[in-house]
Amino acid sequence: MKIKISILVLFLALISCKKAESPPNRFIGTWYDTEYVVPSLTRITIKKDSTFSCISGACTWQGFSQGKWKIVGDSIELNSTKSDTCYRMLPFVDCNPFEKRKDLLTIPNCSPEQRSDFLIFDKERFYVKNDSLVYKLKKSSKCPDTLKIVFARTQKIRK
Repeated sequence: MKIKISILVLFLALISCKKAESPPNRFIGTWYDTEYVVPSLTRITIKKDSTFSCISGACTWQGFSQGKWKIVGDSIELNSTKSDTCYRMLPFVDCNPFEKRKDLLTIPNCSPEQRSDFLIFDKERFYVKNDSLVYKLKKSSKCPDTLKIVFARTQKIRK
């Protein structure tokens, strides 16, 4: 009888223990781009309150985004929230930036007066590898498989 009670107590103790979940804290913080083709800077800030912001710029171009994040498996998924200000919208990853296409706008038929573009994060996923935040390239992006988008916690010194 004592053995049965001991086994029951042990079983209850084991099931009451919380499984160590993959903490989102490893994603929390500011991440800086590490690889680039043209002189640019992209900074993603992931906040504890399940929101994020992103700023990006190169030469005379500027882009930004803001939105919500959630944990999906071992990754973090970023999704932009809608803007109530008129901006031209661009995808976060664009492997054909000079392709002629109709401008997408945050508000239909508006005339953007701002110099910044709104970057669209649409189920963009990242995972942590060692001390880097690595972007999971979408098959639909039409980007080469060799493209690597990697962020680090420390900003790279620009030459």
